[in-house]
Amino acid sequence: MADAATSAALNEYRETGDIIKGQTRLLAFIDQGLAKDGMVRAREENGNGSGVIGSRVVYVDGSAIDPATSSVRPVLKTSIDTPFLSMLGTESLELAVFTKGAVASSQPEGTKDLEVSLMLDVSGSMGETSANGTVKITDMIDAAKDFLDIVMPNDAAVDNRRVGLVPFSDRVNVGSYAAAATGFAPTAQIQTGTRTVNIFADASTATWVSLSTCRSRVRSVVDFSSFNNTQAAEYCNNTFQRRVQSGQTQYLVPALTTRVDPVISTRFLRTCVTERQGTERYTDAVAGPNNYVGVFSPGSSLSTQYSSSQTNNCSIPEIKTLTTDKQSLKDHINTFTPLNGTAGHVGTAWSYYMLSPEWNRFWSTGHIDVAEYNEPNTIKAAVLMTDGQYNSNWVNPGASAQAIAICNEMKAKGITVYTIGFDMSTNETDPARQTLIACASPEKYYFPYDGDALKTAFNEIGRSLVTIVTRSSDKKTVVIQE
Repeated sequence: MADAATSAALNEYRETGDIIKGQTRLLAFIDQGLAKDGMVRAREENGNGSGVIGSRVVYVDGSAIDPATSSVRPVLKTSIDTPFLSMLGTESLELAVFTKGAVASSQPEGTKDLEVSLMLDVSGSMGETSANGTVKITDMIDAAKDFLDIVMPNDAAVDNRRVGLVPFSDRVNVGSYAAAATGFAPTAQIQTGTRTVNIFADASTATWVSLSTCRSRVRSVVDFSSFNNTQAAEYCNNTFQRRVQSGQTQYLVPALTTRVDPVISTRFLRTCVTERQGTERYTDAVAGPNNYVGVFSPGSSLSTQYSSSQTNNCSIPEIKTLTTDKQSLKDHINTFTPLNGTAGHVGTAWSYYMLSPEWNRFWSTGHIDVAEYNEPNTIKAAVLMTDGQYNSNWVNPGASAQAIAICNEMKAKGITVYTIGFDMSTNETDPARQTLIACASPEKYYFPYDGDALKTAFNEIGRSLVTIVTRSSDKKTVVIQE
């Protein structure tokens, strides 16, 4: 019983990262076991059970989990009557049973690495309310953060669990990776308008003028607009024919005319991208010549792909590549707000790319490479969450068909695909439901109707992943040390 209680407690702690919940489960497990044998646990605060006739009282010490070592060492103590030894003056014997366990993820043996891409819908409909009257994007933020707590508990031993974020609406914001992903230059010189400027007319318009007029006319010409009076006078003396008339030097200067010039400005590549086209549109081939993903607005003018803003040219939250930094993931999720349409196929594609070893060389220096697909000690999973039909695409076929094709590629590579359809139609033939069912690995789809159900769905997915990751070769989820 002590071993089983320890295992149950550490399972709870491993999944939730909550010491109190782990201890509560350990004591509840012990209570159930004692009750079967007619015994009662004495609770420290009131000695509960000590006066129960016909039941032995068991005292439990060491039920608190040590977060530093992810371990617990419960000790169960009781006494038994000794009818034969009573004749020798010994009325009872004190007995103690103890065990010690540690979370398996703190041991090299029996653990696996976890790589998860988490796709989250931030489209405009996420600003609506769900069945329980709460704003859907608020429900999603809370549920996603709970998911992170489950798969990345507050335990220093779980740095082999990495999660990446792919927020999406009508596009996906890939931030500084936009140029490498699309093949477009990060900056461009774009004509943003025209301006009318002064220039000298032809020589036939020249008239004799004073030095003052010459200087003024020179400084009115666009090419010399930065000249001061001294520089303009020098230009007059060096450029134009001169004469002395009535004791005054005059200059033969052409009249002014106008010219229309283009206005060229530095513009910055928009960091929101669209679907990939071509033969590799559904695969994980790394972005490059002939395999680039779609720019902000495929088929539109060059100027449309660029913005005057360098840092705020796409309102969708940026992707966040795989990291062990749970707090940074939570902080980013907290910034999410709803807007625009639903290009779930683009979000699905980037969820795929994050888990693909083909893309290891694409990400910036310092990024930790993901494992190969055939690595037996790594679990790869994509969790795809949306609240509606995929309705934003730039080329045929439609967004749903493209998403399913990408999902099929992921599953063929050994990636487990979970899908969550939040507050969707309950009609089994609903296209949005059918898309998520087709995308998911067998039986890995969820259709929560409100915020509480959404949290439950994320929790179930998180717990299933943790169970896979921490299952050791002998199927035990904890290592019993004593």
